[in-house]
Amino acid sequence: MLLSHSVSTELTNNNLPTGFIWAGNGIFRSVTRQEFKAVVCHREVHTTGLPELKQEFKLLIPPVPQTKVKAIIDRINQHPNLEQLFYLYWRGDRWEVLYPEQECTSSTCIAGDRFPEPAVIEIHSHGAARAFFSGTDDLEEDGCRISTVIGKSNGQLEIVSRVCVHGLFLPIRSSLIYENIHLHCNHVLSF
Repeated sequence: MLLSHSVSTELTNNNLPTGFIWAGNGIFRSVTRQEFKAVVCHREVHTTGLPELKQEFKLLIPPVPQTKVKAIIDRINQHPNLEQLFYLYWRGDRWEVLYPEQECTSSTCIAGDRFPEPAVIEIHSHGAARAFFSGTDDLEEDGCRISTVIGKSNGQLEIVSRVCVHGLFLPIRSSLIYENIHLHCNHVLSF
């Protein structure tokens, strides 16, 4: 059901409104948070006469500093065979990392705490498994945030990240989010 609409041939990725946008090359979802903005394709469809859009991600705040990244990696390496969960929040001028109370196994991690505000970034490790987004991740990541998986913590660390936009996903380079991530993860998966 279409409730309201406006038509513009002047839209670019720099001046998009939030919400669904029908462009010449598809239907896109545009979101803006204080910390980032993203444009993610919902469905490819060709419509003559409308301008085309590109998927994009832009971090609007400084990346997570190397000291915070190192602390997360150190915690993962303390329990290399367990999945672990971290929430990252932007607090006006600095990043805060929260390690919620959680029950961890080699293949699952269940947080005991639910925080009242959505995290900017959710990181979970895969223990000795590779870094990838599972079907469970796809089902659970229905909000608007950045999601990262760090895997193979028993050997060469690897990392993969994406923007989650209400059930839509846009793979992004982890180096856009984490300062000097290549110093801590020998293999940074790119898309």
